[in-house]
Amino acid sequence: MLAEVSDLKDNEAELKIKEEDISILYIIQHELLKEKSVEFAGVMLQHPLTKEYLVRVMTKRKDPIEAIKDASVSAAEYTKELSSLLKAALKK
Repeated sequence: MLAEVSDLKDNEAELKIKEEDISILYIIQHELLKEKSVEFAGVMLQHPLTKEYLVRVMTKRKDPIEAIKDASVSAAEYTKELSSLLKAALKK
């Protein structure tokens, strides 16, 4: 994954993401929206052939980059737990 901060303000961040699957970004968006300090979190496909995405996050009081980091960690934990549940279910 290639990530670049394209715009950063006190309570708003915009990232350009390349070479990643949108489903991962949707999981991170879901984790962001669960946080009370996040007002908006959106993912948009910029170009389908190059897999370029735009991620925008607006917060009330929390640093938006910290919110993205926290959501990414939470998303990684969620996918790890889901993977272990699937492996256990498939062994039966």
